[in-house]
Amino acid sequence: MVVSVSYDKLSDEIQKELAEYSQDITRGLNEAFKDLADEGVKTLETTKPYHDRTGRYAKGFAVTQRKNGTSIAGAESYTIHNKKHYQITHLLEHGHLTRKGTRTAAFKHWETALDNIDKQAEKAIEKVVKNAGG
Repeated sequence: MVVSVSYDKLSDEIQKELAEYSQDITRGLNEAFKDLADEGVKTLETTKPYHDRTGRYAKGFAVTQRKNGTSIAGAESYTIHNKKHYQITHLLEHGHLTRKGTRTAAFKHWETALDNIDKQAEKAIEKVVKNAGG
């Protein structure tokens, strides 16, 4: 599309286009981050290297949007957590000492899920930036 702009208004038009481009990127990042957080919860719910007898621990995973969690670009941030059994997430991930003084095994379920999300986030950001602006 060819647009005819006078020299006086060139700066204003460039500013307008850059603002639209920035808004496209922010909207795309917000959608991508929300999808990644939801996918991370699904991964944590289905990947169980530990013995979850009742399934209550796996059902407790949730995504919460941070109230003041926006980046410089305006993208929202999300937290994945276990809302009901948050006390044992660290113990399962890293192991702990027992009463007898021995250590329990560590089940790296958070580490693998977060590594997977990090890899997917890089691809999602590249895709959003390439597709922004039409």
